[in-house]
Amino acid sequence: IIVARHTYDPANGLYRHACDVSRQMFWADRITGQSKHAWGRAMGWYAMASVDAFDFIPANEPGRESVRAILNNMAAQLKQIQDPETGLWYQVLARRGDEGNYLESSCSAMFMYSLYKAVRKGYIDASYRDIADKAYNGFIKEFIETDENGLTNLTRTCAVAGLGGKDNRSGDYEYYIHEMIRANDPKAIGPFINAMIEIELMKVDSMTE
Repeated sequence: IIVARHTYDPANGLYRHACDVSRQMFWADRITGQSKHAWGRAMGWYAMASVDAFDFIPANEPGRESVRAILNNMAAQLKQIQDPETGLWYQVLARRGDEGNYLESSCSAMFMYSLYKAVRKGYIDASYRDIADKAYNGFIKEFIETDENGLTNLTRTCAVAGLGGKDNRSGDYEYYIHEMIRANDPKAIGPFINAMIEIELMKVDSMTE
């Protein structure tokens, strides 16, 4: 809830990469303290953390419905910004189609997992299963490749992106689109495996109903 309070962008309903409440960091907006953009993997971590934490919040705990509202808002915004052709999501979420922006595998896997689990557990409406399925089909087509040795690779993952530090990372648009891209990064592989587990759990649930 604190993360939502400080990173929510009312202009598009997304959550920015970070916020400096002191408004002292050079990358922070002088009024809101927020960084400049909603970065895919930052919101991906947030989506996964929210859906996983929800499992452990007691039914009558104050604030539980606020977490559900955050999950539902994320699901609604992911539907809005999902690439209509591939079903995937971009490195800089609100800049779909802009020059240099690209479909990124780790955030796409994270969102896919979050949607599948939230649907399976009843945290969001079942219609979001279609959004996750579209992402799955696009993911296999766009990111899974077989090389000349017959080995399977998961491609197009942003290696790392941060703010500040010794390299003075500014968090502007050019920064995000020029960070290193690599294959077989655990930050994409792990969420992808979790998403596949959710698909299998849905199958089990449908057999026991």
